[in-house]
Amino acid sequence: MTAERAPWRTAALVSLFFIAVAVIALRQDANWDLRNYHLYTPLAWLEGRLTQDIAPAQLQTWHNPTVDIPFALMVRAGVGGLPITLWLAIPSLLALYFALRLLDTLMPAQRSRARTWIAGFVIMTGAAMYPGTAAIFNDHIVGMFVLGALLWWAQSQGRRGPFATWLPVGLLAGAAAGFKLTGVTYCLGFIAAALVAGPVRQLPARIAALALGGGVAVAVCWGPWGWYVWKLHGNPLFPYFNQWFLSPDTIADSWRDARYVPRSLIDIFDPPLRLLSRSRHYSEPLLADPRLLLGLCALAAWAWLLRPRAQAADDGAAGAGGAGDRALADAVALRWPVLAFVLASYFAWAAVYGIYRYLLPLEVVCSLLIVGAVSMLFAHKRPVLAMLAAMVLVVVPTKHPNWGRDPYRTPMIAVKFPPLPAGSVVLTSTEHPIAYAVAFLPRDVPAMAVRNNFMDPLQCTRLQQRVERTVAHPPGPLWLLRPATPDEPANGRIALYGLSVSGQCRLLDNNMGDLELCPLARAPFAPICDK
Repeated sequence: MTAERAPWRTAALVSLFFIAVAVIALRQDANWDLRNYHLYTPLAWLEGRLTQDIAPAQLQTWHNPTVDIPFALMVRAGVGGLPITLWLAIPSLLALYFALRLLDTLMPAQRSRARTWIAGFVIMTGAAMYPGTAAIFNDHIVGMFVLGALLWWAQSQGRRGPFATWLPVGLLAGAAAGFKLTGVTYCLGFIAAALVAGPVRQLPARIAALALGGGVAVAVCWGPWGWYVWKLHGNPLFPYFNQWFLSPDTIADSWRDARYVPRSLIDIFDPPLRLLSRSRHYSEPLLADPRLLLGLCALAAWAWLLRPRAQAADDGAAGAGGAGDRALADAVALRWPVLAFVLASYFAWAAVYGIYRYLLPLEVVCSLLIVGAVSMLFAHKRPVLAMLAAMVLVVVPTKHPNWGRDPYRTPMIAVKFPPLPAGSVVLTSTEHPIAYAVAFLPRDVPAMAVRNNFMDPLQCTRLQQRVERTVAHPPGPLWLLRPATPDEPANGRIALYGLSVSGQCRLLDNNMGDLELCPLARAPFAPICDK
């Protein structure tokens, strides 16, 4: 294969092409998380609703909304779905570009336009990468920062000192974790890489730079929100890890989602094999993806293929001193740090989360390793044909989860409530995601959840006490916001508060689905927090 003179141009073109195709094919985002908290929480924070509302976005009400603010403001301004989708696609675009440049850095000798296009397709069709493109999940933002950090670190090999290399890595990894807590798993991966990424005498400098960069980024990206939640609830990670912070606003529990966490040490090794078949082991919707298993095999092959070349690279560098020899020597030096990063990140993910979406950066790394390792193995034996065969082997078994999309429309989201009397309070009693509609309530109308995946009328907390007092002594009429096809358990839950639907429900003017607002009648009830 003939190497390119300006590989960044091909990487940029490939990234733009595949992201544009995805934006056209996928349409605008309408996933559960968007409907639940990605719109509600940033607007509630900016507009002061979080001091009066109680958990309308359920457990996720208090996820860091900092990175969602531009999206929320565009929705508030009535911007259409296509411009907002293009904005949401930027992290996906950058993540793909960084990945393609990382491939050329780790395996420079086989660089070509054909490899870049094939790698772009393999990366883009991943079970995490494709369905999450231009979505509000923010997993692609984590991927953008993590892959950017990997690229900076790889390109710094042999060119920059330990501090100049690892300080930016810490900043990028810290930003990933600061904006989304799940990014912490990759911070552990970078720590593992730093331990073996150079001479032992430089280890303190590497760790110090990584810690400094990470600390600064977390303070900037998470600090304002953490401080706000601390003042509001006495727990900067509220409601998570409340077994340590003991905020009276919720129970003393970690609130950890352990549905997909392995039950034993042996189970930690299962995901690569289980992901070969369609299942819900690591996701609510069905998915399958062979990239993790094949990527780990490719990682081992890549490290093995570089071993006999290490001495040759050293000899070449000592003799001719060519740029190709230097690039190969740098790639050889990255073998063990990359291996440490991948394994540490994988085991941290498997032990703590097990949710496939959070594995996106590793899925991308595995994808590029598969194509890159094949390009090395068949460097002199029809490499393009071999890479195309590998592409088919990877892409065909992949099953993309369906997170929910809608046709493009303008405005992207619009909800209109009827005029409400003074003193009105809107209640919710459902685990369906409806908080996006709460974002369109008048600012002086509070919204309180009487039952969802966070609020429980059978557990006494300070938030539960506030709800009971409001229901017992409302400042005005009470209303129930619910899906137009309510579930019967919801009616039973509001009955625990002496509430019942009384009168005609009004269907909201809502382009995201059918919601209705129902008047409520009150009767005496026995609160569990009667103190």
